[in-house]
Amino acid sequence: MKKLLIFGGVIVVLFIALILLVDASSEDVTDDPLHDNEVTPGELETKLEEEDQVTVYFHSPECQYCLETTPVLVPLAEDMDVDLVLYNLLEHEQGWHNYGLESTPTVVHYENGEEVNRIVGAAPEEEFEAFLNHYALD
Repeated sequence: MKKLLIFGGVIVVLFIALILLVDASSEDVTDDPLHDNEVTPGELETKLEEEDQVTVYFHSPECQYCLETTPVLVPLAEDMDVDLVLYNLLEHEQGWHNYGLESTPTVVHYENGEEVNRIVGAAPEEEFEAFLNHYALD
């Protein structure tokens, strides 16, 4: 009987530890200041229809290259005073098809609702800076 109680106690402790680990790993990225400018599919469509220029960073919180790119690209855009909007492809999977995306991270610049150019994949900060200078700040 004592062994059964010990075994049951160990199972309960492991179950609680598992719940805590899963909860910590599924922390919402919207709490992260790097993701303050996230948009929904509807918001992005509205921006593309109403604004002359829109620069979008398509990313996924499960993409290793995005996890490396986001802390470089987002502060760079802020420093350059570029309105970079973020689109989470994990939450809004229709974006893959709607915007012709094949991989993440992808930065796309639109003018009058039409794609002008894009950067696909992780790139050096200098490449993002040149892209933003040329397209988003003209």
